[in-house]
Amino acid sequence: FFFLFCGYATLAFSQSDHLGFGFRAGLSYSRFDGPSEVATNGTDLESYKANGGFLIGAIVNYKFTDLVGLRSEFTYSQRGTKYTYDGPSYFRFEKNQLNELLLQGSRHQTLSVKNTYIDIPVLAYYKIGKIEIHGGINAGVLVSSTGGGAITFEGISPLNGNALPAFNTSLDYNYKSDEALGASAATKKVNVDGRDYDLPVFLGAYYDFDEKDKDLYKTLDFGLAVGASFFVNDGLFLSARYVHGLGDVDRNDYDISLQSLNGTSYIPRADKNTSKSWQFCVGFS
Repeated sequence: FFFLFCGYATLAFSQSDHLGFGFRAGLSYSRFDGPSEVATNGTDLESYKANGGFLIGAIVNYKFTDLVGLRSEFTYSQRGTKYTYDGPSYFRFEKNQLNELLLQGSRHQTLSVKNTYIDIPVLAYYKIGKIEIHGGINAGVLVSSTGGGAITFEGISPLNGNALPAFNTSLDYNYKSDEALGASAATKKVNVDGRDYDLPVFLGAYYDFDEKDKDLYKTLDFGLAVGASFFVNDGLFLSARYVHGLGDVDRNDYDISLQSLNGTSYIPRADKNTSKSWQFCVGFS
């Protein structure tokens, strides 16, 4: 697609002094930003940190003058986050089975999310010597969404309140293809008060949910973009750009409290998590 695009752009460029093309490639550092669950003592239980990725894309420029113009891009871009939960929680063994056990305790969970988008920004630019500043809107279409991590859980005995040996399981998420209650067929045994329970070796993205209607992450992500470029010569440039998402990246249907339950039912949170991304590129335009 990229080479076909460049071919058409070259033909158009040869017919118009106002139209140009190019490409850019580089690294991105992004994270999600949203409210954290709060413990009874006021401590934040969740945190988000930046996750690395890469991007590559094609550029189309339309210049009104030598200094001012419009730019659009077609970019394959990775955005995501590193998520951590650390605090009081619960865990279900053998969910929806006769021997289901709801265990209270403390959870340490890590998750690295990588979402891949086709980004189509529309930007206005202005050149000052070798410096160019640009800004505009960005539309991202989600094409893949995965995550990986682990849970370490330290339970409390339902019989005597004593601490139980910690157990752990892996997280292997494909948010687009995983099904409700999904987990590995392979299991390991965890002993709770003298009884063995089956624990999947890894859990799927929707293990906690009886039904899956749509994917966790929304297909469209709109935002604002602003950045600057330094032109080494007439075509080669280095650039930095910040993209600020405006909408909630995930669906509230799957946004539940990890701290506590309402009896045996999940507590919906329905908070807003937005995407923030820094992009550092080299390109030719």
